[in-house]
Amino acid sequence: MERAIARNEVAVVRWLLDHAAVGDMAGYRLCPIEDLRVLDGCNCGCTSLDFEPNSWSGSSIIADGFAIYSDGQQAGLILWGRNGGIALLEVYDCDPNASHRFPNISDLRSFADGMTAGRR
Repeated sequence: MERAIARNEVAVVRWLLDHAAVGDMAGYRLCPIEDLRVLDGCNCGCTSLDFEPNSWSGSSIIADGFAIYSDGQQAGLILWGRNGGIALLEVYDCDPNASHRFPNISDLRSFADGMTAGRR
């Protein structure tokens, strides 16, 4: 299922790097996000994206945020990196009955924004 990263996925990765970074992002900004290839998704039905083979092995968290959807459901987002490259975008639903959707930029929040910010 390898494919090019979609424009909305590029926007979410860029937002996480710009607004929810954990530590110094200088090394992770050298490779254009638009060049990432989605290698696989998660088998559980979530919308997580693997950009490198064995993305969990040796990776560390480089950005951490969350989404609040217009219907009030929430999802967490963790961007994982390894050796200066973006390895994985993990999207996990906070509700076990969630719809497994990929967030839009308008849904995203940093933890500095707080978990209740942006509720409609």
